[in-house]
Amino acid sequence: MEYDLLALTLNPSLDREFVIENFDSGNLFRINNPSNSDMEAGGKGINVSLMISDLGVSSINMGFLGGFIGNVIQSKLSIVKNITTNFIYCTEETRENIEIIDPLKNTITEINSMGPFINENDLAHFIKRYKSVISLVDHVLVSGSIPPGLPITIYSDLISYAKKQGKTTYMEANGPHFEETIRNNCPMVVKPDLRKSTRILGKNLETIEDYLEVGEKIIDYGARLVIMSYHVFGDMVFTKDGTWLFTATKEIERSHLFGAGDAFMSGIVTYLIKKGYDYLEAAKFGMAAAISSTNYIGKILGAEEEIEMCKSKFKVEKIR
Repeated sequence: MEYDLLALTLNPSLDREFVIENFDSGNLFRINNPSNSDMEAGGKGINVSLMISDLGVSSINMGFLGGFIGNVIQSKLSIVKNITTNFIYCTEETRENIEIIDPLKNTITEINSMGPFINENDLAHFIKRYKSVISLVDHVLVSGSIPPGLPITIYSDLISYAKKQGKTTYMEANGPHFEETIRNNCPMVVKPDLRKSTRILGKNLETIEDYLEVGEKIIDYGARLVIMSYHVFGDMVFTKDGTWLFTATKEIERSHLFGAGDAFMSGIVTYLIKKGYDYLEAAKFGMAAAISSTNYIGKILGAEEEIEMCKSKFKVEKIR
């Protein structure tokens, strides 16, 4: 059997989401209604797989799982349609992340763990299995953080092998492993994760000129499409044919933005797999998918018809 996407989440998490009105640190809060909390398998690659599964896009998920939390993630993914798992089991416990969504204050508070230590034997086992599984797909996504113990070159090595096999490659991350990959084995689709740091390739992203310089530099390294979050409700889109600013035409509640970045990547992946290699149109579909996701709390996209309708909810301006 062949699949559409190989999603590599080297540092998965069990995501616990709580909806708490008027949340404030230092106070006691009780969650009385089970519908106000949720527990899901997480990590950026897993999030993409969950979102695209309802759009009929199949995926294999790989990475490292360990302990009780790892078993919970495995069991949750095993019942999702269009998702197959092929994780390596490590000694230490998989991490747990907590998101507190306050719809009244319009805020999201995140508490993320570091992840388990990965030893050389587990890494060698993973690489061997990766090289075997990659023949089943045409598209490969690497995303998110890397757990302790892995070399800074891990993403670069994985992308390099995928490119040599003729695969379409995607990356969403930030940090030294991200920059190592950009410089040495740049993927075709790149989306820097700017939630925690807006410093990319030695440049602090402050002005629009900073964004233009960094985005165009990533294109020069070999990317076909670069997406960079710009302010809260906009994104800058770079291709070899130019640069565009996508801006939502209606303000979106900040508390509904959780997962919108993963939704954007999910839309791009879905478009390139189903409709072909028009990168600007893929970015438009990604933006529409991200906007559709803000109608829900959780890792949910709208149906394909809803995504198409959301194309009218943002404007596209060519910068250069």
